[in-house]
Amino acid sequence: MSDHDLGKAELEFVGGLAAPLFWVLERDDGNQMVKSGTVFFLDTGARLFAVTAAHVVTECLNDTKSSQFVRAMIGANGGPALTIHLGDRMIDGNQAIDIATFEVTVEEVRSLRRVPVSGFQRAWPPPPARVDHGVTLCGFPGKARRWLAPRQLGFGSTAIACVVTNSHAACISVQLERDRLLRVLGDTDLPEDYDFGGISGGPVLAMVERGGLRGWTPVGVIFEGPNPTTDPTQAIQGLEIIRARPTSFINTDGTLDIARWQSEGQPV
Repeated sequence: MSDHDLGKAELEFVGGLAAPLFWVLERDDGNQMVKSGTVFFLDTGARLFAVTAAHVVTECLNDTKSSQFVRAMIGANGGPALTIHLGDRMIDGNQAIDIATFEVTVEEVRSLRRVPVSGFQRAWPPPPARVDHGVTLCGFPGKARRWLAPRQLGFGSTAIACVVTNSHAACISVQLERDRLLRVLGDTDLPEDYDFGGISGGPVLAMVERGGLRGWTPVGVIFEGPNPTTDPTQAIQGLEIIRARPTSFINTDGTLDIARWQSEGQPV
């Protein structure tokens, strides 16, 4: 298998792990507005549950209090979306860590045609991401969302293979280098200053090799992507960084390790 074919297979794989988590609000004029993030399904060996960014869940739960709220759903891969009531499913969430977990069943993940994330690690949590080592990640930017027909949405995913720029106990950072980008999926290149809003909650996988076998471990949950602005005081033009929280803050039962967060300090 060539490097190109291997890269394509790895991006297709990570793309099959994540799904859009979205909710619909109906305006007074009858038009619908959609907000979204990304979710994946983690199997630690002790429990299967859904993982996303806490700020995505917080915004969704706040919107459920509005009279304009219609429903929240998880998008399926070529099938019907799954309607969910997040408030009834929550396992844990923390705004500072920016990770939230909620209940799903094996049957629901199967109905969404997604693959649970397990990994090549010997024990939980996986080893931390390593600087200058390869990772793949995936999310569903709102910019790639399209109405296909009235009340029928289509979501486009963005899957990227890159190397870790910075990694410490509280945060993993990946800087996109435009001069090294090579498109292997899709039919259009990633536009300059692309708005990645919506990828929060997506998985970050580290590529590993053991005993001649190539595999991966789930090392991060995306909580921030490049969100371009025309205000030069708020962003550096061309500096595109994706940040993720290490999965070490997730316990095997889906609760969050607050003690670890407090002992390892706040992120920079």
